[in-house]
Amino acid sequence: MIKNILLTLKKVLITFLAITGFLAILGGIFVWWMTIGVFSHQSFDTKKWNIPLTQELDSTCYRGGMAKDIRDNLLKQGESKQFVENLLGKPDHIRENEYSYVLGMCSGFGFDYDNLHIYFNKQDKIIYSKIRQH
Repeated sequence: MIKNILLTLKKVLITFLAITGFLAILGGIFVWWMTIGVFSHQSFDTKKWNIPLTQELDSTCYRGGMAKDIRDNLLKQGESKQFVENLLGKPDHIRENEYSYVLGMCSGFGFDYDNLHIYFNKQDKIIYSKIRQH
């Protein structure tokens, strides 16, 4: 009887450790995705940024790797809309005080686009920018 209890406890412990290990791995992937992820593995390259969009590229994360570098190192608060257009070209979407550039389908699921959003004040100067995963 004690042998059966010990065997059951051993199975429960192994199952618990397996589940805990699996959750730790998932947690690590989640932290990587949210902090570094696909948006940080390339420096900005004008040529790559402005490559003509093809049907094959459309379903990839064709600009996503450069997004963090652009946001963190190139788009400084107070820069003008003209500066942004000279750097990145005409935006894909324009709202009153916002430019949006499509980065591609970076989520890994391939069903929606991610964008670099740049927000401006009334003097057309950058307030902030962010990468938005939809």
